[in-house]
Amino acid sequence: MVACSMLLSSCMLLDAREQQALLNRYCSISGDVRSERGEAGALVVLLIRRNDGDAAELRRWEIVDYYVTQKAAPWRFALGEGTYRTAAFDDVNADLIYQPGEPFVGADRSRSFECVNANRYEDVSLAIPATSPVLFDRLIDVGERFSGVRSDSSASNTLGQLTAIGVITDLSDPRFSQENAEGSLWRPHDFIVSSQPGIYFLEPYDERKTPVLFVHGIGGTPANFAYLIARLDRTRYQPWLYLYPSGVYLDLIADHLSQTVMKLQVRYDVERLMVVAHSMGGLVARGFVLRHAKSSALDVPLFVTLSTPWAGHAAAGLGVKHSPVVLDVWRDMAPGSEYLQALFAESLPTETQHHLIFTFSRDRSSFGASDDQAVTVASQLDPAAQAEARRIYGYDDTHRGILRNDRVAALMGELLSSVEEESAPPGQIAGPPGSSAP
Repeated sequence: MVACSMLLSSCMLLDAREQQALLNRYCSISGDVRSERGEAGALVVLLIRRNDGDAAELRRWEIVDYYVTQKAAPWRFALGEGTYRTAAFDDVNADLIYQPGEPFVGADRSRSFECVNANRYEDVSLAIPATSPVLFDRLIDVGERFSGVRSDSSASNTLGQLTAIGVITDLSDPRFSQENAEGSLWRPHDFIVSSQPGIYFLEPYDERKTPVLFVHGIGGTPANFAYLIARLDRTRYQPWLYLYPSGVYLDLIADHLSQTVMKLQVRYDVERLMVVAHSMGGLVARGFVLRHAKSSALDVPLFVTLSTPWAGHAAAGLGVKHSPVVLDVWRDMAPGSEYLQALFAESLPTETQHHLIFTFSRDRSSFGASDDQAVTVASQLDPAAQAEARRIYGYDDTHRGILRNDRVAALMGELLSSVEEESAPPGQIAGPPGSSAP
């Protein structure tokens, strides 16, 4: 799980210090967007950067990123060096294409945002009028323009340019290797540039299949779900695999996941999404579900978590207190952190069923609180998480072993097929045949 600081090598600590310094150089621009028309298919915020190239290109501006929401909502860009402006349009037919005549609010030419020394610009409000003159005299397909990812390491790249949005691959992709995943804890900046966080597909999008989003844990990878994916009914469901660096703030990861799902949701007109998350991925996924409910009409009827440390991890707290270099993720994983408290400051959407799976498996060297050789049972069964769970299932298995458990694979199939059915009252501990409680 999270290693105690005394066991960390000096090389890892040095890597982490340098990597976090690189991440801290990124700037941010954030604000809110709304449409005076009242009913919007989608609202698209454009990030525009000045191109300071050769003389012929000097002071020309180009669209370098976009943010999409289906409701009036906050937005945020993480960006590298450069000079920026923002604009927005009301995407009436929700196709991620600006058509001449769609309402827009243009860039304020009197205000530019200079990204140097990690500047943060906040409260940038964009109000799109009900009608407006033509912004551009041509179609602008932002979904197609940013369908790929940048492969260079330029300091001027935005996070959006380095994000995979529906890239098709397979589970043997080198980006999904265990070595790469574990390295993302100590070298998150390099991971973002070289491995491109985001959502990957195993096949082209098929509107007849319901997406199932898989969210891995700390030091994990989408390949960890290979056993469960192999037993997924692929005639009815389509895996979406979220890849992210383990070493950064969970708040930022939840934001990134929410926006990446939104871009795919609008692009493909997705109405329903199931979510399966392991370990720390459950903390990320709950943050995503809460955020997405405020900005989207997407239905998330099923939310399954496996071995999630809802109350955090004591080793992360020790790292925050005693390590000479503190990883950002430790701050959010420490018991009582602001992120953990915020996860239960509001309830899940009423239509979202949370099925909580916890694990217990002591080895011969175990002592102290009951655990699964990585996370305590007490953290997995935090009262706040139990209170909202539709059902709770206990398995005598290890933290990673649960991902290769045939009974869990069968349970997944049952839950996916019956998400509309009423189950046990919240907080009731139950289990399918073959499961047990400690």
